Order: sequence, then C-alpha cells, then structure tokens
Amino acid sequence: MFYRRNWIAGIVAVLGLVMFVPVAQAQRQIIEGIGCHSNTNTVVQAIPGEIYVGTFEGKGIFRSTHESKWADNNTYYQVGVIKAAGGKWTWNGYSKNLRTDGDIVIWEFSGDSVSGTTSKVIYGTGKFKGAKGEMKTRQITAGKPVVEGTTQACQKAEGWIELVK
Repeated sequence: MFYRRNWIAGIVAVLGLVMFVPVAQAQRQIIEGIGCHSNTNTVVQAIPGEIYVGTFEGKGIFRSTHESKWADNNTYYQVGVIKAAGGKWTWNGYSKNLRTDGDIVIWEFSGDSVSGTTSKVIYGTGKFKGAKGEMKTRQITAGKPVVEGTTQACQKAEGWIELVK
C-alpha cells in the first residue's frame, strides 16, 4: 500500500510539472511562386568548353502564386559561386530574403543544371527566429543579358517554412 501511494504521488508530481513545460507549436506556411532576379557575374577562370568558375551577386523579387499570398513581394539579395565543367553547371550560396513586414530570412542553397536548387533556412529575425524550412526552385526562363556580365532569370519555387510559436 505504501508503495502504491508513492507511485501515484510520483505520477501526479510528474504530470503537474509537465503541465508547466512550455510546448512550442510550429506554424507551417506554404511557399509557392515565381522569383525573378538579375545577377552580376565575376569570372575567376573561363576556358570555353572546358571550365568556368566564377561568383555571382544579385537582387530580385518574389511573387506568390499560393492562394494565401503569404510570401508575396518579398525581395532578396543573393551571393554565391558557380562552376561549369563537363557540360554541367553547379552552384551554391546564400540568399537574404526581406519580407514586407521587415523580418529577414537567410537561406543556404546549392544546386545544379540537372536537378535545380534546394534551399534551407539557416537564420531568421522576428517571427522567423528559430524557423525551419526547405524550398526547391527550377529556372523557368532567362533573358538575353541587358548588360555584359549579367544574367536575368525567373525561377519557380515550391517549399515550406515552419515558424516556432
């Protein structure tokens, strides 16, 4: 009987403590849309048909196609490195996305000319502090460079971001 009373008291104590442990609930938002940007390219080495190594820096805007319009009119700044060899292009870099409310989300990305680009959230401010997310993009159009050493393109994006509440 003494054993059973201690066991019940222990369970009640644990349940009582668990009630006061804050439980973080996540809020998932869908990202769907088109991002268009202009990049300025700097060549490190280029030998036509053999290798291209360079950097890029660019700015763009995102238009949401999702019914919530949750990520509509976000602007972004991106930097990275790019390499072409054997007919395949690869790249990686970082993107700073500025939301219309002033919050910032930093994405790390990598990709190639075959599979597209995968991005993951690595930092956020405001309601994006501690957020997680993943996004996949693929190029849907590119224009003739308006200025030598630049590229202009649009990408279709699909993904999600999870905000910690």
